Amino acid sequence: MWRINTRLTSGIVLISAASLAYEITLTRLFAVQQFYHFAFVVISIATMGFAASGLLLSMRKTQPAPSLLAFCFSGAVLIAYITINKLPFDSFSIAWDARQWWVLLLYFSVSGTPFLAAGWAIGAALDAAGTDAYRPYAANMIGAAAGCPLALAAIDQLGGEGAVGLVISIGILAGSLLLDRKHDAIPLILLAILIVAIFSIPIQPLRLALSPYKPLSSARLANDARLSVTDWGPTARLDIVESPGIHSFPGLSLNTTADLPEQAGAFLDGEGPLPVTHLAPDDPLATEINERLPSSIAYSLRSSQTALILDWGAGTPALFALTRPGISVWLPEDQPMLTDFLRDEYAAYNFELFAHENLFVIERASRSVLADRARSYDVIEFALSDMFQPVTSGAFSLGEDYLLTVDAFTDAWNRLNADGVLVITRWIGTPPSESARTWNTVLTALRHACVDDIEEHVIAFRGIRTATMIVSPQEFSAAELYHMRRFLERNAFDPLILPDLDPGEVNQFNRLPEPVYHELFTALLNEPGETVSKYAFRLDAPGDDKPYFNHFFRWGQTPEVLASLGLFWQPFGGSGYFVLLVLMGLMLFLAALLIVFSLLSGSRTHVAQRPDMQALLYFAALGSGYLLVEIPLIQRFTLLLDHPAQALAGVLFVLLFGSGIGSWLSPRLSLKRALLALLIYLGFILSFSSDLIDLLLPAPALVRWSALVLILLPLGTLMGVPFAAGLQRLENNHPGWIPWAWAVNGAFSGISGVAAAMIALDAGFRATLAAGWIAYALAAKSRNLQSNGLRGGIDENIAVKQKYPGGNRDTIS
Repeated sequence: MWRINTRLTSGIVLISAASLAYEITLTRLFAVQQFYHFAFVVISIATMGFAASGLLLSMRKTQPAPSLLAFCFSGAVLIAYITINKLPFDSFSIAWDARQWWVLLLYFSVSGTPFLAAGWAIGAALDAAGTDAYRPYAANMIGAAAGCPLALAAIDQLGGEGAVGLVISIGILAGSLLLDRKHDAIPLILLAILIVAIFSIPIQPLRLALSPYKPLSSARLANDARLSVTDWGPTARLDIVESPGIHSFPGLSLNTTADLPEQAGAFLDGEGPLPVTHLAPDDPLATEINERLPSSIAYSLRSSQTALILDWGAGTPALFALTRPGISVWLPEDQPMLTDFLRDEYAAYNFELFAHENLFVIERASRSVLADRARSYDVIEFALSDMFQPVTSGAFSLGEDYLLTVDAFTDAWNRLNADGVLVITRWIGTPPSESARTWNTVLTALRHACVDDIEEHVIAFRGIRTATMIVSPQEFSAAELYHMRRFLERNAFDPLILPDLDPGEVNQFNRLPEPVYHELFTALLNEPGETVSKYAFRLDAPGDDKPYFNHFFRWGQTPEVLASLGLFWQPFGGSGYFVLLVLMGLMLFLAALLIVFSLLSGSRTHVAQRPDMQALLYFAALGSGYLLVEIPLIQRFTLLLDHPAQALAGVLFVLLFGSGIGSWLSPRLSLKRALLALLIYLGFILSFSSDLIDLLLPAPALVRWSALVLILLPLGTLMGVPFAAGLQRLENNHPGWIPWAWAVNGAFSGISGVAAAMIALDAGFRATLAAGWIAYALAAKSRNLQSNGLRGGIDENIAVKQKYPGGNRDTIS
């Protein structure tokens, strides 16, 4: 019985909380199992599942019992997890194995089915409430908001598998609450507790299976490899593998004769290894190896007393920095869970590295530390801890990296002492890509800082696998350049850029047919605009508004990428960017089907005329606008909140909670004024959010989280008004068409989820927010849902009585 009462409202809160907790958990599972969290895809799948529920609502005169839909949600989550776990999607072979497209389609289908069940329950409650739809919609938003912190807490305490079990259990609890026979609830509650326990252990069949191409999976295949640690945190899963086959010293000179020490490998979300080195800083072997590493020259070029090391992996860069007598080394804390393990469980292995008297851990993330104007350093090192990735085709385009942006390098430049040194090491590839883009980003930061005679302040050189760039506010002296040349010769590193470089010095040790790296680095130094515009793929400098360092794709590459499809051992055969186009095409196709069929089936018993194009535009604009605002805010606030998982949960919590408030207040507010206020406030966010985030970066975590609430809660409240108010107007003018509006809103949300990712990649977050503003402006333009067929008053009451003969809108079977 769909009676709008406290019990049903509480059930909607639980189902909504479980749905959002499942959504966030799914992004964490994908991050560990695959190579990206796919948050925008998960959000699109969720909204498209809700859209499909609108079609089912339109097709049926009576709806299933709410308890049944809650149980279906739990069953669908279980089936989805088992399918994803036992039938891993192989993104690497999809280019030549057509079966993987069917597996991908199955992934989307089973992942979206729980959202279909949840959306059906919520949509049926909206339909049953009629003109009071704002009440269950507010409960839906408040419950969804609660699911955000619940997901992070569950992953932290129960692990990824345990979080899945908790989501299933919450669905069962919602179903037991909605049962008419109360004595049936006790066995279901016990079942829910048992499921949480089984998933939290977890038993072997329920353990998350990783893609065989994840670095963690490969590392475990080595002889004598032993997995010593597996632990989940709210933002990452940590695994540590001990294996004699792990040796990671990026950039190490080929002239090295030292015996390399034993290392363990730390993996975050299956990516790595981040080497944990079994060596003490005062061991002569550490000094010997350090002198063969490219970054070591930054510490010996000038007198260095303080160093800040960013992206320090599992401590190895700090180990080698501490071989310098008297130096103090500072490390930001980007992964607290990893730091804790290195301090405790692996303290003996790393010779108490984190108890060293000259090593200091700052309990803030890297960008927050760089923004702190109270500190300055003699050396700032951007260490190389990422694994090598062939990035030219765009296969890894989607990952944000806020450490490799113009803004990050500018902050680092401003934190250097007058004679300080900034050093960055990156991988080199053929043709030049990652290292060249880093070089252009560094040069762009220097131009923004109005540095004169840049060529006098920069040095670049390469080994066989890496390129290292050195920058200083003070020009390099003749003595320092002599010291640099001796270092390069001793380690067989080739100079790329020196203030007094002779052409005969290049390409001497790691010989290439042509000195392409030297030529490209020189061109980027002297003619950056023309070089970047004419290069085969993107070398433009990424910024905080568009932090996609690995997005190298240009449309001019299309023939080349299609011709080489499947020839590269990369996700989606090297065609990663085109997958977005395929997803967009799929979303458009599904949205068209759902909207048309819900419109056709919606006329089954309705005496009211169909909603016109104005109503379609209104609900489509609201669905599009919400995600075109939500997704870039999640990505933008990742910088402020330190990690994508925290940003996803935090932004969703505040926006959804605010939307719940706005929905509840909607009958008391003017829709026209609410939309106008939304456009004004969204314009404020669009204009000033970047500046506010930059201002708040150095602040303590409590201040940053409080600012998140203060900034986004009013926005969420205003965003919650139009949909609830629109449903009320729609029911007044077109009784029974709420399921259609639910389908339209969800369908366009699914489209805009993928659209948001595409706009952000090519135009940035601000452009994506601007698209959201335009969507809400269209909603404001089409807000009048009054139809010529029904003008309210007596005609409206007659229509409602004809559809619901008993006259009670809240008692639909």
